[in-house]
Amino acid sequence: MRTQPQRNEAPKVAGPPPKAQPLPAFGGRVAEMLPDPDAPVLPEAALALHLPPGPAISFSGRDQAEARYRVIEPLLTPERFRALWLDAGWSRTKLVATLAAQHRTSQRTIYTWLRRFRARGLPGLANRDRTDRGKPRALTNAALDFLLAAALPCQGSYGELTVREIYRAYCEERAWRAAHAAAPLEESERHKYARYLDNDRLSAEAQLPEASYETFRRWFRRIPHIVRVMAREGEEAYQATQEVLSFRQISDLKPLDYVVMDHRRLDLFCLVETRSRDGGPRWRLIRPWLTAAIDMRTRKWLTWAIVETPSSDSIASVLKRAFLDHGIPQAVYWDNGKDFTCEWLEGRSPRSGAAYRITQLGDGMRGVLHTLGVRVHHAIVRRARSKIIEPNFLNTALFDRTTPFWCGHKPSARPERFLKLVEQHERWLKAEARETPFRPIEFIAGLYDEFLQALNEREHTGEGMETITPRGRGWLSPNECWERLIGSVERRVVPPEVLQFCFARRRQVTVRHGEVAPSFGGRQFHYRLAGNPVALAALNGRQVDFAYDPHDLGTAAVYYEDRFVGLVDNVELRRMGESAFVADERARRAMRREVKAFIAAVHQRVHVPTPEERALRRIEQRDRRAAAPPAPLLPRPEVRVDVPDAIVSAAAAAAEEAGFRFSDPGDPIEVAEAAAYCDDDPDDEFRFFQGA
Repeated sequence: MRTQPQRNEAPKVAGPPPKAQPLPAFGGRVAEMLPDPDAPVLPEAALALHLPPGPAISFSGRDQAEARYRVIEPLLTPERFRALWLDAGWSRTKLVATLAAQHRTSQRTIYTWLRRFRARGLPGLANRDRTDRGKPRALTNAALDFLLAAALPCQGSYGELTVREIYRAYCEERAWRAAHAAAPLEESERHKYARYLDNDRLSAEAQLPEASYETFRRWFRRIPHIVRVMAREGEEAYQATQEVLSFRQISDLKPLDYVVMDHRRLDLFCLVETRSRDGGPRWRLIRPWLTAAIDMRTRKWLTWAIVETPSSDSIASVLKRAFLDHGIPQAVYWDNGKDFTCEWLEGRSPRSGAAYRITQLGDGMRGVLHTLGVRVHHAIVRRARSKIIEPNFLNTALFDRTTPFWCGHKPSARPERFLKLVEQHERWLKAEARETPFRPIEFIAGLYDEFLQALNEREHTGEGMETITPRGRGWLSPNECWERLIGSVERRVVPPEVLQFCFARRRQVTVRHGEVAPSFGGRQFHYRLAGNPVALAALNGRQVDFAYDPHDLGTAAVYYEDRFVGLVDNVELRRMGESAFVADERARRAMRREVKAFIAAVHQRVHVPTPEERALRRIEQRDRRAAAPPAPLLPRPEVRVDVPDAIVSAAAAAAEEAGFRFSDPGDPIEVAEAAAYCDDDPDDEFRFFQGA
């Protein structure tokens, strides 16, 4: 029996169930967002064509649920609708009747809505979708599997198929499966249809239903876009459009914490001077490269160089200029190319798997950056967006388009007017035109000097570049941001002459004849120690580390076992009749005297016994051992070894024969008369001179 609530007490109406509380929903109310428990479970590949589980309410059902909630809301929150309850006399039955008449529905429907809300929350007020929603009626799981597999190119089997081609292949596959439904499949076909086999025959689930082309188009679009991009457009497109991005907190950095470097090939052509076979000058068209360094915090272009071919030399020239103009940074952040990871800049690479340590290399053969205490950070391989300089290169690409000799980033993107420029240049080479439309590389370098300096004065939109202006918020230019922050950063400097040797290249050479003779450009150079040209002869036959500047081969440095030996100077080739030959002869004689003096000093200080002294010492040592009483020897047990009788007999016979002596008395010799011996055969007589 129901009891009527007191006049001064609001009825105790149950609110939403506890499991509906955590998720805020529409209009501040709470809604239970639970997946539909009756959703069909789909097998394997067909799952990719169905929506992921989510709230069991659609957008249209949400409006319906909110409208119904407004109808039963007085029953759920009586404290907000006290006037309605007073008019109903605090009777729930009368209030339901009033609400039913007001909203033109039945009381039974209102009770049903109230019961469904208490059971399932707000989604329970919406009409439930059909249980097979999201599952195609015309296509089976086998058809969905075929559509999904055909939409994803398979390397070595088939490429990127259009929806029309997929539909044609589906019709052909449908006819083939129907024709082979009753017969056992051959061995070559069994592994292809292994998941659909039943006693080596195609099961009923393997048959493909008839479907329209529009059905295929609709379900092709339901393949997740991320899967289609990876399979049909490739990994590069997937990385550019689908991968999760990482965003740096650049505002936490300081200027020169990181210097970012990279190369970019300019979208224009210029002239470089070369030498022809006859020795005369000749101009060649090239696309130059920009090697640049920017500060990660302020995006300021620090230094740059326009070169014909990017290399470690162009990187070194940009770094050297940046170090001299702005100071040495804490770290550099650059690419993984060989010109960046070379031994000259980063030192000898540690073994594979070894941890990176800045003190792993010896002092004499560390790279330039290790020597200066600059850490090296490499960007993620094949990730252009991982280097902050890449989006800044977009401004240079736009600047290339403003030049009259812009050529596009690839041959297919070249403008029509560029071909006319090339034709005019070819006529100029043949002396048929007065001038060429292209400019030397020095002219391009001057243009970029002016452009990049102007770029440092432009406003830069990016994280950490915001500022306050009288009209609101604005953006700082790289130079403005640099000037604001660089004052709090100490300047790390190295004397220019020391920095010059830090950027020296290194190679291993062998010392011969008191000098090192490396070859550069097919020409051999001879280096001897400065101040003492014969001192390097002490390392003859040894490998030393030769540090040199490719732009200045006059002076170099020599290291041996990670120790600095000294500076070496390039010695010019001697010419006949010069006094330099006399100096060389004097140096050779001085070297011989020094070597002989060294040997004599060693003999004088260290005594080595002569062979006679060593023999006398050995005799004396043997006499001392003979005079000493011999140490007692403990008796050893003896065991007789059985030897074959034939060997024993042979040994006895040999011993008996060895003991025979002619001097020992033996049996007497009997003497016989000569007359007693008679030989009737005349042929037995020996004649020495017979036949003479």
